[in-house]
This record gives sequence, C-alpha cells and structure tokens, in this order.
Amino acid sequence: METTQKRFPLWGALLIDLGCLLVLAGLLTGYFVFLPVTAVGTYVEHSVPFSSFVLPATGENAEEQLKTLVLSGKKGDAEREVIGVFADDEKQLVLTKNELGQGDQKITFYAADLFVVSAEVLRTNVSVDEENEVENRPVLNQAKDVNALFAITGDTFSMSKDGVIIRNGYLYRDDLRTYNDIGVLCADGTLRIVEKRDYLTIEDIVNMGVWQAWTFGPSLLDEDGTPKKKFNIAGSHLSDLEEEHPRTAMGMVRPGHYVFVMVDGRDVGYSKGATFPELAEIMVNEGCTVAYNLDGGRSAVMTYAEDGKQAVVNKPYKNGRGISDIVYIPLDKVLKGEKPQEGAFDNE
Repeated sequence: METTQKRFPLWGALLIDLGCLLVLAGLLTGYFVFLPVTAVGTYVEHSVPFSSFVLPATGENAEEQLKTLVLSGKKGDAEREVIGVFADDEKQLVLTKNELGQGDQKITFYAADLFVVSAEVLRTNVSVDEENEVENRPVLNQAKDVNALFAITGDTFSMSKDGVIIRNGYLYRDDLRTYNDIGVLCADGTLRIVEKRDYLTIEDIVNMGVWQAWTFGPSLLDEDGTPKKKFNIAGSHLSDLEEEHPRTAMGMVRPGHYVFVMVDGRDVGYSKGATFPELAEIMVNEGCTVAYNLDGGRSAVMTYAEDGKQAVVNKPYKNGRGISDIVYIPLDKVLKGEKPQEGAFDNE
C-alpha cells in the first residue's frame, strides 16, 4: 500500500520566515541601539594650517551690511524674512525664515548664513553621560551645554557602525566600508565630499587637513554645483529619495562662508517637507557650491541664541527627539590657539 507524505503547509513556512526576520531585526536593534557607546578619541595630526578669512561686514552698521549681502546672494522664489543677525570679530551670522509654494505644496525652511575667520570656529558636540558613554539628548539641551549661538542636528553617528567620524580634530572611527557619502570640513575652509568610488584611505582624508567628518549624506550637488540627478543613497535611506520629510543640510558657498538649512515637514499647510531633489534645489538657491545632507525626520532641529538665550527656531516633528551629536557655533570666542577638548566615541 502506497503512503503519501504530508506536505508542510505554506502558511507554516511563511510564519517561520517571519519569525526569523523578527529575530534578526531584534538583534540588529540591540546592536545599534542598546549596545553602550564609549567616548574615546585620538587627536589627528596633519600639516595643513587653518586658513584665515576676512569677515564681510565692518563698522557700526555691520548687521545691516550682512542682511543686504546675504539676501542679495539668494535665488529662487522663496519669500524670505530675516529673523536673526549676529556679529563679532570671529563670526557673523544671518538667520532667515523662508517659504516656498502654497497650500499642501508649501515648504517652510530656515537658513543660517555663517561667515567665520577660520573653520576652527565651526564646532561639533557629542552628548555623553557621567560614564562617558554616548547619550541621546535634545539639540536644545546640548546647545545650552556648550553655550551655542547656533546649533543644528548632526549625523546621529551613534546609530551606525561604519564610516569616518572626526569631531573637532579627533578621530573616533575610520571604517571606510561605508557606502554613504562622507562630508569633510577641512582646515583650509573647504567642504569636501568623499564617495566610495574615490577609493581614499583614512590617511588621504587626514592629509586633507580634516577638522570635522560626518557619515550620513547623501551629497546633494554635482562637482559643478548643480543639483544631482542621481543620489548616492545607502540602503537605509533608499525609500527616502522621493519622499517628503523634514531635512537638515549644510553647504559651502565658498571657504569661510557656509549655509545651514533646516526644512520642516510632515505638517501639510505649514510645511510638507522636502525630497532630496527639492533639498538640492534649495541649497543651490541658497548659493551653495557644495551641499551635504545630515540627519532629518524627527531629529531635525535648529536652535539660535537671541540675546544669549538658546531656543528652538523651527517646528520639529513631534517636538523632536534626543540625538547623539550636533553641529554648532559657540556664542563665546574660541580662537585661543588651544587643542580642542577631547570627547566623542569609539564603539568597536
């Protein structure tokens, strides 16, 4: 008598596959989120000196000069309102609120034009607890800790394990296996983009005279300063290409003149957010020749210290969230010829 073998049901196989995926997701979450990240860094020695730049506005009417200079350099159809101006002998800053489009297509973004006498004025902060482990905290709290004139979301490096991380001249990670674009601010004031196809070593990056390095991206502009047609999107950002989200970006007009942009989003009628192509177009209209995307979404927060008191400028989605790091400009003067204070992390 012939017996028939019972086949394993399809729904059972699907449940097993789903279970395996959930276990894998849990392991990855534990690896990236719950594993403590300890703050250790090595100061990078290179032979490239910090370049010096002349601030554009002088005299008693410096603030009015700044407003005129910044607004005259903008393009596009955005309606612009100056909401903050600051000037001392190390840095000058103009902060604007900008609106594009109408109705459910409206985009609201904030832009900070920063002029510095040295790239050394542009700083980064890493949030750590009493045990020197990275601790996610709101941008505003970190801005208050460092007495920042201006602060913006960084690359939230604690949520990744590869890439190049250099903060205030300290190297914390040198894993070039990443597929993400790397943003590099150099001592000569240039903002450069390092792509996977460049085949650079960490020594090559250090020898650029690196001061800061972020691993997030993508780069937004081609080498000729026009919006990219194809973005170098890592797998984790693949779904973001044509989706509208809150965005954070930094760009260079020329060495010594930088633009930081914060696009609000997920609030139709006030600001729908931006796709990467829309963000690239914004950065071009802000005058940038190089532009680099930083962490966005709920992480996207900008602060400004009006009359010395730090406050959030934009409208973060769901009031924002804690992150590991910020980019900021100190309210106090910083150029004293001292090596920056050690701090950041090594999570290997």
